[in-house]
Amino acid sequence: MKTRALQSTLTADGNIRLTLDEVDLGAPGADEVIVRVDASPVNPTDLALMLSGADLSRATATEGAVVAPVPAAVLQIFPGRIDKTLPLGSEGSGTVIAAGTSPAAQALLGKLVAASGGMFATHRKLPAAAVRELPPGIAAEVGASSFVNPMTALSFVETMRAEHHTAIVHTAAASNLGQMLIKICAADRVPLVNIVRRPAHVEQLRALGAGHVLDSSAPTFGQDLVGAIAATGATLAFDAIGGGTLGGQILDAMER
Repeated sequence: MKTRALQSTLTADGNIRLTLDEVDLGAPGADEVIVRVDASPVNPTDLALMLSGADLSRATATEGAVVAPVPAAVLQIFPGRIDKTLPLGSEGSGTVIAAGTSPAAQALLGKLVAASGGMFATHRKLPAAAVRELPPGIAAEVGASSFVNPMTALSFVETMRAEHHTAIVHTAAASNLGQMLIKICAADRVPLVNIVRRPAHVEQLRALGAGHVLDSSAPTFGQDLVGAIAATGATLAFDAIGGGTLGGQILDAMER
């Protein structure tokens, strides 16, 4: 069996080379399955690996590839990936269409599963233990995002506990990840300060049960932030935006 897979190569001459390659999968081993990929999201980490800061305004199509130059610093930062072709797609979901002879592999035949790694492809061959059967009624598009954001949201709470904090501040809280974090913190009774950028997001998160939702565009944001941090005792923040003044505002509010 073959697959068509999107792959990225950082070339020694300073370019990103994107190709859609036909790859021979071979038959599944005893404890392996072949998944027909039905859906795969594009995460920021996928874009970083795929493009590595390439200047797409200068991209060209040549010899079945899209080629675009990257900043010179990229070659210095990632010397280990120069001239190595890497598969893309950190997560996705699909249907098991072939399975090895082991009971674990056979039990997955015909099932919709979630998997990670190399999912920007038509098919993936994976160990049976590396895929997770999705619950009945879950659409492939929903199950496709069941690794990166959920694991990140869970890691926020575990990091909080490991570093002996008791509450969290989170920016870009209206995101898919942010909405997951609200539900996790509610279940674990962790105080959470959610920062969004639009009034509509405030109502959206309050409808999910969020207790502290602050609009950074509001004129009272600074004093609202101090009040929410005082109420929750938050001494840990996860900044999903980066740059700008928000990180400094959060630290200043904690100090106050």
